[in-house]
Amino acid sequence: MRSVNTIDDVRALAGADTPVHPASTVKTGWRGIVREAVRHGEVIVTNHNRPEVVVLDVSVYADLIRRAQANDPLDVLARAFDERLAALGSPGGDARLRAIAASGIPQPAPAKRPGKRTTAR
Repeated sequence: MRSVNTIDDVRALAGADTPVHPASTVKTGWRGIVREAVRHGEVIVTNHNRPEVVVLDVSVYADLIRRAQANDPLDVLARAFDERLAALGSPGGDARLRAIAASGIPQPAPAKRPGKRTTAR
């Protein structure tokens, strides 16, 4: 994952028009920051000119969560496993499983151990 250390890094991800506010304005101008987040989707909050947090509109946040869950690697693996498991229920699936079990589990080749070198005399 790419590091985001500067405003330019965050703006490259969020867009050049994303509003930016220093953390000192959060306390006194929270309502305005919320309105901007709703209008723009997000607001970048900095601390000493470094991006610290992003305030997101709730619909943007929900969309991010939905997309992250849709692309969850564990879900992808679970679906692939379920598809393979379902194949066992197909005609001949039990015979294929027995054939695989009968062939045994391949054993890895033993690791080569460094031997002593002999020098020709």
